[in-house]
Amino acid sequence: MGSSGRRRLRWLAAATLAIAVGAVLAVVLLSSGAGARHESPTGVPTGDITAAVTRRTLSESSTVNGTLGYGTALELYDRLGGTFTWLPSVGAVIGRGGTLWRIDDAPVVLMYGAVPAYRTLKQGVSDGPDVTELNENLIDLGFDPYGAIGDEESFGEATTAAVKRWQKAEGLRETGEVELGRVVFAPSARRLTAVKVALGQDPPGATTPTETGEYKRGPKRHRNTKKPTKARHKPAKEKKKPADEEATKDSPAKQSPAKESPSKESPSGGSSPGAGEVVLTTSSTQQIVQLKVKPEQQQLARRGETVTVQLPGGGETPGRVTEVGTVASESTGAGNEPKGSGGESGESTIPVTIALEHHVSHLDQAPVSVELVKSIRREVLTVPATALIATAGGGYAVETLGKDRRATVPVTPGMFADGYVQVEGAGVREGMTVIESQ
Repeated sequence: MGSSGRRRLRWLAAATLAIAVGAVLAVVLLSSGAGARHESPTGVPTGDITAAVTRRTLSESSTVNGTLGYGTALELYDRLGGTFTWLPSVGAVIGRGGTLWRIDDAPVVLMYGAVPAYRTLKQGVSDGPDVTELNENLIDLGFDPYGAIGDEESFGEATTAAVKRWQKAEGLRETGEVELGRVVFAPSARRLTAVKVALGQDPPGATTPTETGEYKRGPKRHRNTKKPTKARHKPAKEKKKPADEEATKDSPAKQSPAKESPSKESPSGGSSPGAGEVVLTTSSTQQIVQLKVKPEQQQLARRGETVTVQLPGGGETPGRVTEVGTVASESTGAGNEPKGSGGESGESTIPVTIALEHHVSHLDQAPVSVELVKSIRREVLTVPATALIATAGGGYAVETLGKDRRATVPVTPGMFADGYVQVEGAGVREGMTVIESQ
């Protein structure tokens, strides 16, 4: 055999050996791969995910849209005569003892109280809630430094002295009397939402001079120089009128004030009370969220419960449910309906009020959302929802992984929330490893 024949034989032998080695390696690799898919060195099948049975608090909630604003709207009225010489700005907050507006350069002062002022207060008036409110405010403002006001329900010498101190501090004549309109009682500090009058304007109830020198009710632009004068000088026989007409004629709203300039008298309390004009519209300083929920969701809002308010831009703040309506009203579809309701007009809703626990700056009439908790389970055993498997007969179980074996443990599922499920069962314990299904 020649050299070329011997070279061909060596080439064929090498090729045959390479093919045989390749086949052996393929078998080894295939065997190795099959084993890896079935079991890993940790005992967890490759591709499976494990989790632990843990204790956690689960809560189920419903998101409801609402509007953030301010609560307890209140209109404040003027009862004095004169000209507006100072007015506050919208957005200002006025507290106890603060000036609401000025008439003839004299202040109308805010004091706290639930009962509106309805009469002039001076020594000798009968006891009443307005007297109590005045005494409480004088004490809180520091005008009873010696604690002389003992009986807060009565207007005595101690109250008179305190009123004079207050009048001196406000630049008023020290009469010891508080005329109707000098003080406005409101439940709390007020945040101004609108000013309804203008500087230089006379309140409709102000006293204004006629050309004859007498005074009449109403703004200066409505002066009448003849009719009021004739009405005041009717013959004696005209006095015989029905009692109700006489009462109307002699009522404070119709009586003519003294023939002196109101601008001189109003700071001291001499002008007649006005008919009552809205000067300011206000709200409380408490920020609130107004919700409208479906009647079937009413039980989600429980008075006194703490909730989470989601703010524009992604922030959040805690709030507390303060009011839950009991009467359903027809919705207007204004955009503050529960998610999923569609906000359709004509749908019945119930109002819910939430007070924010912390003030949020630069937000008014802003859209927000609130998480209302449906139910809550505290410190219960849970597993990922993907670890729960159905069993024959409609039951449920979890597949557990021990040191040397796998087992199926029957469980009773409870609440589902945030991707977890509450589980109960004789074979379930905290820390147990379970396998999640893929």
